[in-house]
Amino acid sequence: MFSKLSRSREAESTPGLVERYFTMQEERPPRLGEVGIEALEPFLRTLLFTDGTVTRTLGAHLLAPVVVAPIDQAPVAMPAGVARSLEAATAEESIRRRVSIGVGEPAVPLLWAESFMVPDRLPPGFLGLLGAAPDGIGQSLQRFSLESSRELCWFGLEPVPPWAPGAEGTTLRRLYRIVSAGQPAILISEYFAVERRDGVYHLAGVDSQLSREVLR
Repeated sequence: MFSKLSRSREAESTPGLVERYFTMQEERPPRLGEVGIEALEPFLRTLLFTDGTVTRTLGAHLLAPVVVAPIDQAPVAMPAGVARSLEAATAEESIRRRVSIGVGEPAVPLLWAESFMVPDRLPPGFLGLLGAAPDGIGQSLQRFSLESSRELCWFGLEPVPPWAPGAEGTTLRRLYRIVSAGQPAILISEYFAVERRDGVYHLAGVDSQLSREVLR
């Protein structure tokens, strides 16, 4: 039985698994470093492949409060790459939102997210609700009961984004889009803070956070 499980695990760690779920992996920016999913520890791999809300997954795993801290939100013209992914015209107006997401008290940032939203593809009032939603975009979508799906695009290694205040190091970045009524409405980049130990990437800070929770 164990040999069958081993063979199954080997099969599922092949590029075929990535191709099945990340529809644009070959189109990721060339500056991103390549990393195989077998080089990610299981929880980080779960975060990478999840099509649910990251905040809920973090909270359930760490048994700690998850804090979404807005960095900025403003109307901007779409960059060409963003417009392509959203199937929109270059320089079309969008709402760009940047946040940090952390756990614990005080919150330790574990990832940062940058979203581009097409206002006329979202329900009236959505952006206003988003500003008051402590769990961010995922919670706002649920409150509106908006029928939508998530499409994973690509992932790779990249430094912490320059707009993340006071942060440095390496991140595992993934890009995905939220599709509603047959149109991509939101494009989201998530940057997970990672550290490499014994050849495997881990979500940075998680071990220390788990230790604090066990001691309580």
